[in-house]
Amino acid sequence: MSWSVPKRIAALLLGVLGVTYPVLVYFGLSAFSPQFILIGLLIVVLLRAVTFAVQKRYGPAGLAVLVAGIVAAGGLASELLAIRFYPVIVSLTMGAVFTVTLFTDRPMVERLARLKMPDLDDYSIAYTRKLTKVWIGFFAVNAMIATWTALYASMEIWTLYNGFLSYLLIGILFIGEWPVRRILRARHDRKIKES
Repeated sequence: MSWSVPKRIAALLLGVLGVTYPVLVYFGLSAFSPQFILIGLLIVVLLRAVTFAVQKRYGPAGLAVLVAGIVAAGGLASELLAIRFYPVIVSLTMGAVFTVTLFTDRPMVERLARLKMPDLDDYSIAYTRKLTKVWIGFFAVNAMIATWTALYASMEIWTLYNGFLSYLLIGILFIGEWPVRRILRARHDRKIKES
């Protein structure tokens, strides 16, 4: 079922808010209290849950509600720490989602690959399973670094890592995987021809 342009714009804006979150927090803390920013974060995450639910994507909607609950519970202990831990929670959630899909017929990377190429051969299926594990490792390491920045780093370092460097690393992994895939595929095809 198609959904309207205003809903798409809302989803896009919520996505942009999510990506720019660390930078918004950095500048927002000079004008607003941590409590105000935490409430804003919870509203954005819950709006994201509603957006998913409207799209009938109940799994991501439930995850967004869970994330909001974790952030709210953390906010009871320390509003500033809860704000700084949001990137950790997002990375752990992504890692958990990718991990759960390893126990299904189609791991996450295979699902994404099939959007472009519905018919994958056995080699590609095995490769996407391995790549899903690589992404799980990335999300785990990213969560560890984000945790360190949340607990020990200055706001400037926290913002730099969570608002720029982590996205740069995602881009490097995403783009860097393409030549690796081509090389490994060529090697596989050569072995098939030689046998």
